[in-house]
Amino acid sequence: MPTPLSCPLYPKSKLLILALLSINAVTYAIVDTLTTAIDALTWLILLLIYELETHSNQLPITEKTLERARSALIVVIVWVFFSYFKESEWLDVANSLLWFALIALMELEVRRPDIVIRHTTVCWILTVGIFTGLLAMAGVWLWQQAWLDAYDALLWITAFGLIEADLVQLLKRKQPAANANG
Repeated sequence: MPTPLSCPLYPKSKLLILALLSINAVTYAIVDTLTTAIDALTWLILLLIYELETHSNQLPITEKTLERARSALIVVIVWVFFSYFKESEWLDVANSLLWFALIALMELEVRRPDIVIRHTTVCWILTVGIFTGLLAMAGVWLWQQAWLDAYDALLWITAFGLIEADLVQLLKRKQPAANANG
């Protein structure tokens, strides 16, 4: 049975979203603070790493190198979070906390797929809850008429939703191996 991931437009849609996010990162670098520009660029690189990770059998770099790069980027994202906290940008703080939760879940999917496979329902409920919270944040930005922030949030949600779909497929491929081992 074909899946949305097998659609020929799927890879092209991911490239389009990546291009739009790249434009957003440049836009933030021009019209917003340095912190916001660093935040956008860091997330963009992290997104690319997760994309590479979902196609790990074709990578020119080692898994360990990707893991180290992800860890370094997460440190930068935490630094940005504390910057938002220090500046009392509470909407950005709440948004960051939701993204931290999503990254924690994705790290679990990448680093410990055996746990995710054993607790599929819990992980699915957490994923839906986190994405619902992120959509609510985009709604708040729309309500505040912060159009660029709302548009950017929806792009990121879409991008990470696609990565999450890829990770689910990766876990399905790993599931027979996990069942055979344990």
